[in-house]
Amino acid sequence: MPKPFAQKVREIMQIDLKGREEITYNDIAVRLDMISDKEKRPLYRTMRDFIKRGEVVRVRDGVLSYKGLGRELRPADKTHCMFRLIRANRKSTLMVSDLVANCNVEECTAKEYLRMMVRHGFMRRIDMPNNQPSHYKMIHDPGPNLVRNEENAEKMRRLREKQKEVEAALTAVELAVKKGRAAIADMAVITKE
Repeated sequence: MPKPFAQKVREIMQIDLKGREEITYNDIAVRLDMISDKEKRPLYRTMRDFIKRGEVVRVRDGVLSYKGLGRELRPADKTHCMFRLIRANRKSTLMVSDLVANCNVEECTAKEYLRMMVRHGFMRRIDMPNNQPSHYKMIHDPGPNLVRNEENAEKMRRLREKQKEVEAALTAVELAVKKGRAAIADMAVITKE
């Protein structure tokens, strides 16, 4: 199943034109091989929708600025987003970049989630020739219930516990340093007398 047109436009702005303050319609149209105004009409409609949602801001006539989806997702929401996107594309293939672009996750997070889905037998990895990115295809639908990466959840729990231990130790060290400074200050006062 081909990508929706809006997603192609979004990826051009997120990847090809990343870091540019201002984007013109022609910048996007050239990358989509659109020449005539008639060919560009879907682009204009898509950009109008992006402007309404606040994903794109009009700077001046013909000049836009990409702001992104503007919603910061919590890690649990990102997992839900990846799972829903995978299930929505169960008849076609999916790439890591699809999860990164649509779910606002880091590439390593998307790769880890897809590897977990492959390990559990829900997806199959399809290696592409010439060092192209791998595609993933769902081979067994887990149903609507979220598939969690329990190994990662346990790892994160251990990391949070370690962080609390380190913070407690740091607080104890700071307290000892304050007491030491106070003792040195007292000794300095006593020696002056």
